[in-house]
Amino acid sequence: MTQSKDTTVGNTGPRRNARGMDDDTRANGITEAERSFAPRQALADGAGDSPVDVGIGDSAAVSATVQADDLARRGDLVGAITAYRAHLSKQPDDVRARRTLAAVLEQKGDSPGALGELGRALDERPDDVSVLCARAALLMSLQRLDQAELDLRRASKLDAGSAEVLFNLGVLFCKKARWREAIEPLQRAVELDPMRPVGHYHLGEAYNQTDQLKQALTSYETAAKLQPNNWRALKGIGIVLDKMGRPAEATAAYQRAREAQRR
Repeated sequence: MTQSKDTTVGNTGPRRNARGMDDDTRANGITEAERSFAPRQALADGAGDSPVDVGIGDSAAVSATVQADDLARRGDLVGAITAYRAHLSKQPDDVRARRTLAAVLEQKGDSPGALGELGRALDERPDDVSVLCARAALLMSLQRLDQAELDLRRASKLDAGSAEVLFNLGVLFCKKARWREAIEPLQRAVELDPMRPVGHYHLGEAYNQTDQLKQALTSYETAAKLQPNNWRALKGIGIVLDKMGRPAEATAAYQRAREAQRR
């Protein structure tokens, strides 16, 4: 099967395919909107961290991270970066703050800076699974797949049952076109985290690429139900229906995908 090329890195603009939609990045796994590595995710992942957990010893430091977190949630990336760096200059062992700073830097377009912060976080906590997953997700977005796999293999040894580890392993295998290997970790990931639409989407991709069409259709439909504007899942539904000899339904799915993409 012919694979589409990734249009998220080094492109001059989205390509249009015969169906009138931008080419997606299915063959290469993670897409811009689907990255698990993002400020909101980093903030959510660390929501339960206590001052002791992150090495903060006083109320002023707690206040500083709360302020930085609020700036990140409101989309003030420059302000958040400044606040996190000011805090980390006084509390360099705060791994949660460093991980969230890395996510904000990545969103700002500073991937080298983000990788540097994640490396420093791992210097503090070499066995922190959340940081390993964050770095792997960033490395995957940069197409540095072998390095990402090293981080994920290490994370898997530390916590083989983590939904985040399983999800990222599945995405990695999709990006490497190792579709059959992707199925098991993605199956387990969606069992552990059934409300994550991108998990179902990537599982649909793996099923589709291995011609398991009924399973692919179910996974795509679940992704679209959880995230109605997920045009890639809607397009996947159309592709599978085409393969199943249901052209009228496929055309309707493609139309829904085009409408979702324009939103």
